[in-house]
Amino acid sequence: MTRNTIYVIHSPNPTLGRSPLQRGFFLYALTEKFIKSLQRELDRLCMDYQVVADDTESDIEVLITRDPALLVCVPGLRFQFYHRGFDKQKIVWLNVIEYSSADPFSVLNRLTGQQRLD
Repeated sequence: MTRNTIYVIHSPNPTLGRSPLQRGFFLYALTEKFIKSLQRELDRLCMDYQVVADDTESDIEVLITRDPALLVCVPGLRFQFYHRGFDKQKIVWLNVIEYSSADPFSVLNRLTGQQRLD
């Protein structure tokens, strides 16, 4: 049984002038909380997905080669995450309330919509 991977993108793309210490707008603890909440719901629903934090510094070329099931972007990245070449239907843009309260509904909704199409 293989597990499809869902990447949580939590930091903007490296840009000129950005400090390498800047890892996003929110504390990483919120990312961990969201990942645990989403993974718990996926396991409860017996959905074969693994949720991980992005380890590529938002490098879309590397992410495309990994062929993720879904990219989940934290708030504030809509205009700071370069995603050209990636299927827009496989990206979920979280809002602040969903992210800070670790509400996985929008991600689950997207996944169940994709499964019905497959």
